[in-house]
Amino acid sequence: MEDLSNLSRSTWFASIEQHLQDAMLDKVRIKHLKPGQQLHAKGEDGLGFYGVIEGRLRVVTPGYDGKEMLFALLGPGTWFGEISLFDNLPRTHDNYSEGKSKIGIIPKASFTALLAKHPELYRHFTTLLCSRVRSAFQFIDSTAGLSLTHQLVRRLLMLATSYGQHLPQDAPITLTLSQESLAQMINSSRQTVNQILRSLQHDGLVTLHYGKITVPHPSALFSILKSNEQ
Repeated sequence: MEDLSNLSRSTWFASIEQHLQDAMLDKVRIKHLKPGQQLHAKGEDGLGFYGVIEGRLRVVTPGYDGKEMLFALLGPGTWFGEISLFDNLPRTHDNYSEGKSKIGIIPKASFTALLAKHPELYRHFTTLLCSRVRSAFQFIDSTAGLSLTHQLVRRLLMLATSYGQHLPQDAPITLTLSQESLAQMINSSRQTVNQILRSLQHDGLVTLHYGKITVPHPSALFSILKSNEQ
């Protein structure tokens, strides 16, 4: 029997009543992805609601210059893909597995049947959709008015909380993330991101490792954003 415990790591999913969690997990089907394998492409129909069980997915979109722009990294416990199931419009981004990944899928027909049988799920999905809207506004804010340092800090915090699906904790968080990927997220160069990260490391806000970034005290990064808003 497949271990689906990681799907409960999301604070969003954990907030759902137990009998509804069980009903959702009962409909989950497993899909194994190879490194680099595509889960879905931009423009495709939405075929299911997804949860990451193991591994990590890259959410990307082509930039105006033809280069891939990294939008998000989705780790274990992150649920996604509900928007196309509600509006019946195509997927908005490409989605690839970074390494070997295991994904839980609630197929579209099962998703629709769940909502029909348990309409109380709608309020939980309203909460999830609102978190998407908030993240989108934060992304717009970061590209419109924040310095590169504040854009980078916001991205680190969004990654640390899986875009709002996990509660921020003031315990060390290590992100497996290259500086090149982080640079793509804020539309900057790796060299500039390296300079910013080294400055943050000098201030004790991050610790740099090869291919990884540790945030020893996430609350300290939050305080940077708060000070910028004042």
